Amino acid sequence: MKIDYSKAKQYAIACKESYKDFSDQRFTGDPETIIPIENALTDTQCVLIATGNAMTIVFPGSNSLMDWTGSNLNSGQMRSEFDKQIVKKTITDSDESEKIYPYDEPSQSGVKLHRGFSRAYFSVRDRIHEQIKELGIATVTVTGHSLGGALAMLCAVDVQYNFGEQLNHLDIYTFGAPRAGNDAFKASFERRVPNSYRFVNGMDIVVELPRWWQGYPRHVETQIRLGKRLSWKVLTAPFQDHAIARYIQELEKRAK
Repeated sequence: MKIDYSKAKQYAIACKESYKDFSDQRFTGDPETIIPIENALTDTQCVLIATGNAMTIVFPGSNSLMDWTGSNLNSGQMRSEFDKQIVKKTITDSDESEKIYPYDEPSQSGVKLHRGFSRAYFSVRDRIHEQIKELGIATVTVTGHSLGGALAMLCAVDVQYNFGEQLNHLDIYTFGAPRAGNDAFKASFERRVPNSYRFVNGMDIVVELPRWWQGYPRHVETQIRLGKRLSWKVLTAPFQDHAIARYIQELEKRAK
């Protein structure tokens, strides 16, 4: 599979910019329409960037994640807070990691999703659907960092399922995304969204979550490795490598 690292870097930058204050969104380039969507009840945000009949859907991580950088994660206190708020509470908490079928009608497919991720995505889903319909979108790229990467995966499958006949092209770029569902979801995702680019940087801790013993045995394809897989900084590297700034740095190297 040929990878356009310059394009991937652009989407990583869009993920970084999506962490900014939603009251004043600005993005690199010259999009015709920027539509920020936020649901405070679920702490979920996304930004729709439309140019002509093409749309990029950008999911940042949770507000509690913020834009972690290598410097602030050098601190033991910051690593501890990251571990408590992101790793344990949001991703691996027993309630949030419970897998459910998110639709009201009975499922014959066996697909089950992380309850927390599903709840977050469905809190902004209707507005995404409205804009795709109203703007007559034919090309969609979905992208996200961290928890936003998991929401991007749910969104890509959902958009393909509901707008497959309307779309000419659909692809997805994720950075440091955790696992989002069971094996049946993995199979459905890979069938519906073949143009998938899942970037993993170095020792990023989040991509290994939730754990296999919680019912998340395998990641969706295709994994694209960045950075070094081993480091002597065994305490800090798994957290530092997760920062979106680190992904951008590594993609910059590959794009040259």
